[in-house]
This record gives sequence, C-alpha cells and structure tokens, in this order.
Amino acid sequence: MKLAPFALALAVGGACGAANYQSARVAATTAPVDRSLFAKEPEGRLAEEDLQRLLASPIALDLPARVGVVPIVTATDWRGPSPDWKHVPQGAGAFATALRGSPSFSLVTEMLPIPSGALGMEALREAAARYALRYILLYREELGRRDEVNGVAAGYITLVGALFLPGQTLAVDGFVEASLFDVKTGLLLFTVRRAVHGDRGSNLWYTDRKLDELAGHVTLRAAPELASDVRGDVGRFTEAVEVENRRRM
Repeated sequence: MKLAPFALALAVGGACGAANYQSARVAATTAPVDRSLFAKEPEGRLAEEDLQRLLASPIALDLPARVGVVPIVTATDWRGPSPDWKHVPQGAGAFATALRGSPSFSLVTEMLPIPSGALGMEALREAAARYALRYILLYREELGRRDEVNGVAAGYITLVGALFLPGQTLAVDGFVEASLFDVKTGLLLFTVRRAVHGDRGSNLWYTDRKLDELAGHVTLRAAPELASDVRGDVGRFTEAVEVENRRRM
C-alpha cells in the first residue's frame, strides 16, 4: 500500500509524457515546413519520414513576393554540364516582362541561365539566395525543327527556280513551360505548359538561320500567353492551399 502513491505518480508521469509526445507530433505535422528536407546533393533524395511529413504538412504561401525567372538551357557536352549557349531560350525576357505588374509578385527579375538537370535543386536555391528571392520560375523551351520538301519544289527543275521558289516548308513544334519553385522548402509548386507551332515556306538558302528565326517568333508569341497561365495558376494554387489547410484544422 505504501508503493501506491509512487506507482500512481509513475502512471501520471507516463501519461503526461505520452500526451506531450503526441502533442509534439501533431504540432510537427500541422505546422508548415519552413526549410528544405531534401538531401544537399544534385539528386535531392528524400527520406521516407520526410516525404510523409511533406505530404501531411500544410503549405505556407508568402505572396506577394519577389520572383526570379531562370531560363533552363539544354546541357549538350557529354563530358559535363556544359550549356548550349547558342540556344538560350529566346522567350524568357518576354515571359518576365509579361509577369511584371502581377499582384502576386512584388518584383520580377531575370536570372542567369542554368544547364538543365546538371546541378540539381540546391544550385537553384543558392542562385536564388544571391538575389534574396523567395520564389523562382524555371522557364524552359523544348522545340523540334524540321524542313520538308513541298509541291513548289517541282520548280527546282529550272536552276532559276531553285534560287527563289519556296520549295521547302520549315516548321517548329514543341512547348514552352514554367514551374514555380519555392526556394525556402525546395518544393515545386506547379508547372504550366503551352504547345507552340509555326511554319513557313522557304527556298533552299540559310535554312538553319530561318529555323532559328521561326523558333524565336513562336516562343516570343507564346511567352506572354504562358505568363498569363502562370498568373491564373497562382490564383488557383492559392485557393487549393486554403481549402486543404482548412481541412487540416
């Protein structure tokens, strides 16, 4: 009977400890993640526990905020992440310009291009930190170029016709894409993509240069439309976050 108070104290203490532990776990899953949980390496691996935490935690949006536009350049050198500077996305400037004035972004700045997939998300976070940016938009163009002989090429039978007749059809097909990246947490919040196409007749001269010009034309035309898509998706993403966060309360 003399041990009863001691046993009772242990039971109460154990119950309090369990309650405090449970409260701590609930607080951890209901508080927004305020830092990156991804490994500090190009692959950015994520442990199972951290993955579950990200899925269970609410998302905090700090808008309006400063945002940077990063053109993603294709890495072409097999020896390492050497970017293809000859094909820097031409629509990046028009995309950034079209975003200025959005109520979601207090500042829109262009950033230096970065090779696609070569340096990992940590490199993006470090680059953004140098600009003191909360979010960045990864801007990418994926374009295929082709030239085909059309019916007018029959006129090439005469040498004079080969000089000026538009016996080729030049075409550019592909898409432009933008992804909103949270610098603080390392999360990609959403991606918008818009298909692009352009074609024109041409003679046999300077085909590569004409294809580059055509590609620039279609991306410059699509970039403001993609910026409009981003504006709309920011609003929809904000609404979705509010709904999901209310459900967790």
